[in-house]
Amino acid sequence: MASSQKQPSMLFLACVLLMLTQERPCLASSRSSSLVALAGASNQTVNEEVEALLTWKSKLHSESRSTLSSWNGSNPCSWRGIDCDPLGSVASLNLSDSAIRGMLRHLNFSQLPNLVALKLANNSLFGNFPPSMADLAKLTHLDLSRNNLSGNIPTQLGSLRSLQVLELSYNNFTGPIPNEIGSLSNLAALILSHNKLSGFIPKEIGMLKSLKYLYLMNNLITGPIPPSIGNMSSLLYAWLFRNQLGGFIPKEIGILGSLKQLDLSRNYLNGSIPTTLGNLSNLASLYLYVNQLSGPIPFEVGGMRSLVHFQLQVNELTGPIPSSIGNMGALIEYILHDNNLSGPIPQEIGKLGLLSHLSLHVNNLGGFLPTEMNNLTSLTVIQLSDNNFVGQLPQEICSSQALATSL
Repeated sequence: MASSQKQPSMLFLACVLLMLTQERPCLASSRSSSLVALAGASNQTVNEEVEALLTWKSKLHSESRSTLSSWNGSNPCSWRGIDCDPLGSVASLNLSDSAIRGMLRHLNFSQLPNLVALKLANNSLFGNFPPSMADLAKLTHLDLSRNNLSGNIPTQLGSLRSLQVLELSYNNFTGPIPNEIGSLSNLAALILSHNKLSGFIPKEIGMLKSLKYLYLMNNLITGPIPPSIGNMSSLLYAWLFRNQLGGFIPKEIGILGSLKQLDLSRNYLNGSIPTTLGNLSNLASLYLYVNQLSGPIPFEVGGMRSLVHFQLQVNELTGPIPSSIGNMGALIEYILHDNNLSGPIPQEIGKLGLLSHLSLHVNNLGGFLPTEMNNLTSLTVIQLSDNNFVGQLPQEICSSQALATSL
């Protein structure tokens, strides 16, 4: 009985072994075919990359071609400024600071499908931003800063969904920031400063929830700051100064709990300072100077306990200096000159032991100077002229040899 049960089992095992031995050559053959196909595809890609790069080199200025003398042969991985991936395909093109002169439109980006980083900063590139750059589906880092590029930023840029850093500063780009910028969901740094960009900041910018660095300064951007900026929950630095922005500062900025620096200076912003700024407990620098802001400095600003630099000068602010200033123990700069502030200097100012620069001149402040100012032992600059103060400076401030005063 036992012997009759073993026979079917042994027969089944033999069949399985026979099937495996018959399939192995097929499996091996399949793997070999895949490797051959992969190698073939890789070789074709490399050949196209070589063609694209050498064509671009041939269109550059003669001195640039000399700089790229290593660009010859069929192995781009050994060429200047190029790094390859493990399959020998071009992954990075870095020719920053190489005195390259020419146009980007002569570079066929569709033949560089595996490019991850393109860094051509501080050269003499000119002409328009080529829309064909949208073919770089794997690109994570694009740096074309400090060149002479011009024209509009193309809408096609929104298709670069892998992009993490977009650095186009110090060029001559014109026109608006395209709405499609909101599609770059992985973007951590958007650096478009020092151009001639105009138009509004698109509301779609609020979709950039991974963005940490927003640098739009030194442009011709108009219109309001979109309230959607409050959705940019990762934002650390927002530099929008030296533009033509108008309207109110959106209260939604107060949602940005990670924000460290906010610079909206030298614009045409109006209305009051939103009380919600008091929620920015991590903010170290707040620059709102040279605008048209009005109303009082809100008491809530005392919630900005990490603030080091506080500059509100050259606005139309009224009312008193809030006593909540005493909560801002990290302050080094407190600059409020050229406003319409009134009332006395609050005695709580004496709690600012790190304060180095105090500028309150050209206001309507008055009364006696509080004796608590004697505690400002770090003070090196104090400017109080063109106000209505009575009495004298506290004695210990007057005896400071490091102090520069404007009374």
